[in-house]
Amino acid sequence: MALVDRDRCYVAVNDAGLELFQYPREQVIGSLAGRTAIDDDPARTDAEWAQLLEANEVYAERVVEQADGTPIHVSYAAHTTTVSGEWLALFVALSARVEPNGAELIGTAEPQGEGAVGAKGADGVLTPREREVVRRVALGASTRRIAADMYLSPATVRSHVRNAMVKTGAHTRAQLVAIVLGDGLVHG
Repeated sequence: MALVDRDRCYVAVNDAGLELFQYPREQVIGSLAGRTAIDDDPARTDAEWAQLLEANEVYAERVVEQADGTPIHVSYAAHTTTVSGEWLALFVALSARVEPNGAELIGTAEPQGEGAVGAKGADGVLTPREREVVRRVALGASTRRIAADMYLSPATVRSHVRNAMVKTGAHTRAQLVAIVLGDGLVHG
């Protein structure tokens, strides 16, 4: 995951993002988002950015270059938010694979077991309360903050997150956020 400001510059990138793209943090922070795209078309980049500004979300795919020059195909979702009064876009890599048609580096877990529901059917499966809790998780709220804002106990919030993870097949909160953002199940 990464946070990008209105000037399209990275202001924060988590360790998983740095590991995926294999760039050191000091080389990424402050640099222009999308600069490693191999298939970079300025008109396409501008159109996606305009869509993000207008709709507050965008889902796209790009071929980008890892630090060692390896091309990878990345599907991502971006969602706008405000953090400490500053407009930011949260970018989440939903899947990544070595080009062309290579091994998956990250991706949505397949549902396991009979009756398991993957992300594609989660809109009808997640309860409104689960969607609201996951939306707040996606915006970076802590369990304690979500509990206070929604008048729930922290245990109930954790239960909603756990239930949403089971229903979507997510193994971590980060993966849960990526899945629901990717499927448009939560909005800011």
